[in-house]
Amino acid sequence: MMKELLNFGLQVSGWSLVLLSIGSLWIPKVLGWREKLAGLTPLMKKLWWTYSLYVFGSHIFFALMALTQREFFLSGTPVAATVAGFICLWWSVRLYLQLFSFDFEEVGDGLGEKMARHTLTLLFVGLVFVFGMTVAWNLGWLERVGEL
Repeated sequence: MMKELLNFGLQVSGWSLVLLSIGSLWIPKVLGWREKLAGLTPLMKKLWWTYSLYVFGSHIFFALMALTQREFFLSGTPVAATVAGFICLWWSVRLYLQLFSFDFEEVGDGLGEKMARHTLTLLFVGLVFVFGMTVAWNLGWLERVGEL
C-alpha cells in the first residue's frame, strides 16, 4: 500500500514539476528581469542567466526522473535513497527560502500574487514530503507502515 502511495506521489510530483518549469518561463517577464539586470556587468548578467538555466534544467531533470524512474525511486537501494535525498534537500532549501528569506514586497500583494505564493509554498511542502518519504522507503524506515 505504501509503495503504491509513493508511486502516485512521485507521479504527481513529476507533473507538478513540469507545470512549475513551464510557469517559470514567465518569471523573467513577471519580475522584470531585463530592467533589473540592466545595471549589471556583462559577466554578472551571464552568471545570472547561467545559474537560472542550471536551476531550470535541474527542475526538468527532477520532473523526468519522477515521471520515468519511479521504479528506481522505489527500489529500496542506497543509490535511490541518495538521489531522493538530494532532491528532498533541494526542495527543503527552496521551502526555507520561501518561508524565511525572500522579501515579496516588490512582487505585490494582490490576490493573484498571494495565490501564486501560497501555491508555490504548498508545492514545495509536497515535494519535500514525497521525496523525504521516498528516502525513508529506500532506507527501510517504512517497512512496518507498509505492512499495515
